Amino acid sequence: MIQSSWTKIITWVKDNPGGAGATTLYLLLAVLFSVLNPIHEATDELRHFRYVRYIADFGELPVQSGEQGNAQAHHPPLYYASAALLSFWVSLDDPLYEPEVNPHWSYRNWEVSTDNKNLYIHGPGEAWPYRGASLASRVARWTAGLWGAGAVLLTYLIALAWMPGRKWLATGAALLIACNPMFAYLGGAVNNDVPAGLMGAAITFATLVMIRDGVSNRLYIWLGVMYALASLTKFNLVAMLGVIELALLATLIFGHSHQKRFDWLPEFFKANAIILGVTALLAGWWYVRNTILYGEPTGFLRVTELWGVRDPTESVGLALSELGYAWTSLWARFGYGQIPVPTVFYTFIGVVCGTGIVGMIIVEVRNGLNREHNEAINWQHWAMLAVLLSTAIGNFLVLYAYMTVSPAGAMGRFFFPGLPAFVVLVATGLFGLLKPAQQVFPAIALGVVMPAYAFATLLGYLVPAYQLPPDAPVPANALEWQVGETARILAYEVDKEEIEPGDPIDVTITWEVLQPTDIPYFVYIHLYDSQQIVIAQRDTYAGLGTYPTTIWEPGHVFTETYRLFAPDPLFTPDVGFVRVGLFHPERGHMPVDAPVTANDSIELAIVTYVPDPDEAYPNETYINWDDKFALVGFFVDPRRRAPNQQFEVRTYWKALQVPQDEDFKMFVQVWQDWERWASNDGNPVHPDGYTRYWEAGEVYVDVRRVVLPSDIPDGSYVVALGWFSDEDGKRLDIIGENGNIVDNWLPLSTIQVDRDG
Repeated sequence: MIQSSWTKIITWVKDNPGGAGATTLYLLLAVLFSVLNPIHEATDELRHFRYVRYIADFGELPVQSGEQGNAQAHHPPLYYASAALLSFWVSLDDPLYEPEVNPHWSYRNWEVSTDNKNLYIHGPGEAWPYRGASLASRVARWTAGLWGAGAVLLTYLIALAWMPGRKWLATGAALLIACNPMFAYLGGAVNNDVPAGLMGAAITFATLVMIRDGVSNRLYIWLGVMYALASLTKFNLVAMLGVIELALLATLIFGHSHQKRFDWLPEFFKANAIILGVTALLAGWWYVRNTILYGEPTGFLRVTELWGVRDPTESVGLALSELGYAWTSLWARFGYGQIPVPTVFYTFIGVVCGTGIVGMIIVEVRNGLNREHNEAINWQHWAMLAVLLSTAIGNFLVLYAYMTVSPAGAMGRFFFPGLPAFVVLVATGLFGLLKPAQQVFPAIALGVVMPAYAFATLLGYLVPAYQLPPDAPVPANALEWQVGETARILAYEVDKEEIEPGDPIDVTITWEVLQPTDIPYFVYIHLYDSQQIVIAQRDTYAGLGTYPTTIWEPGHVFTETYRLFAPDPLFTPDVGFVRVGLFHPERGHMPVDAPVTANDSIELAIVTYVPDPDEAYPNETYINWDDKFALVGFFVDPRRRAPNQQFEVRTYWKALQVPQDEDFKMFVQVWQDWERWASNDGNPVHPDGYTRYWEAGEVYVDVRRVVLPSDIPDGSYVVALGWFSDEDGKRLDIIGENGNIVDNWLPLSTIQVDRDG
């Protein structure tokens, strides 16, 4: 019997090299992602891993709570149980151990870079040969990869059920999902989204088989089993019942001759009784358990208590604005979304999918016009098309609905149950306009381009994000400036001498490691002005987040570039200084030994802050507040004060689309470490000024003085600026160049409080 099964498998592989090849390629990609991506770095992976370990260690399911091991306990348990079954034998000293967090993680997380993309610090204990958490996590990852391979294989079978004999088309569909970098990435991570993709594919395939072969009690039982397993995999798969019902109705109504109008109804009710009965028998216990524990069958209300919730009546527009992010995260946005790839990657896959969908529409319109001359275009064809469309569209609507209620809803992975149907529709358009003999050409193209696409994102963007700094040569005429007993600075370069508002400043430093430290110090780059006030800074572990001083290797010489940004607005003209050092919040600065030092920092360069020669206002800028007001200039004077003294803030405002039925007030506040020390809030321009009378295009000047309290400590303080509604106190948002919301306050400038000044 075993030999017979192997013979059938080998025969199928020989007959379907495209499907077998795509599945094998996916397994390779998933394993590579699992090995090259450090543990726990995928979205919520540590929480998913703790769910797996809870089952493996305690032999029972966790209950939702804010505790470390239970944060993902709202998810149905099927994937976690399968991962626990395969990884229980790996022992962990502490299943709830807390990996060291990178405090500077997610710096400018929208940028394509390698700058602080790692959430955790990864030491040599995670390297091969795997052991402990590193091994257990990867076994759980490989379990997800097996689920994903099943989804790829079923995608191939879905395409063949939809277009019998069109193996090139089926191969193209399988390649589109197998080489989706995000699907492969999560196939190499601990998560339940890839398993959800498998169950979505399984139900889609079963419904197509029902349309093709007709109904039977055996098929009803199998549909019940698959729907039960789907319900135990992820809750959003419950929506797949609509696909089952659609396929069942189409098969019963159009697949049989009827003597009476509704004589199919008894069979319909019987089918539902079997399908839902099997589902209740196999999966009902989970929903009964939720009802007992949380008062309702889904456990979702408890999720919202722990994780927060949006009001769907107020977030429809916000969810629409997040669809672009959801699309990019469906294809290649790794980690928690902080590792994007260049826009060209998203444009490429958008063109491929867009071309496929347009082609599919053309193909099906042509089929509709020629249906009388093509025997293959029968009710089964249209029923299968309806199933594929409803699966893709239905799962998109589930994703969108979740986006309206959850702050974390804009994740493309939530669409994975609909992804197999979607790529089959795309492949239909890419291949369907060609004659069967010509379809080998797009298959070859996808066979080359899609693997290259996946490997480029893996090796070009994911892997570099977590790499330690490589060895660098010792520069000629090395400086040997000492930083404690830990390191020397051998060379440096500051890329600018003149700096304008908002300019990036790249500071490149070559370090030589002398010895590691017992606690992690971080590198800081500070930008000062002539008043010795810090106006910009970068704090980061070395390696741009990956290489804290606790794991430094003596003798290691490495070079890296730290980028910081001059503030915008920036007080100009002025001169300033670039300084560097090592710092720990509890132990302070490491002492330094260099030709020019200041406050345990090494002074690298003197820079000049220059204004735009064409500016019409002091420190000209353009900061948009909700398309109502734009800050176009400012002046803060003096910027060094003592307690009980005051300073003046002069701001220049251009009226944009100012409401005529509502007034807004300004606030100017003095902050340090999220504590407010002084403020001057009120109507702009003069005490009785009302913004409703402002005229669009006019520039208004506001002058206000802020008095510092007598007990304010010495130090550097941020002068914060913003607007709020006089009616309800709600702040206006700052709108970025791309239309994104930046914040609802602006760090306008800094001042220095000095009792002896």
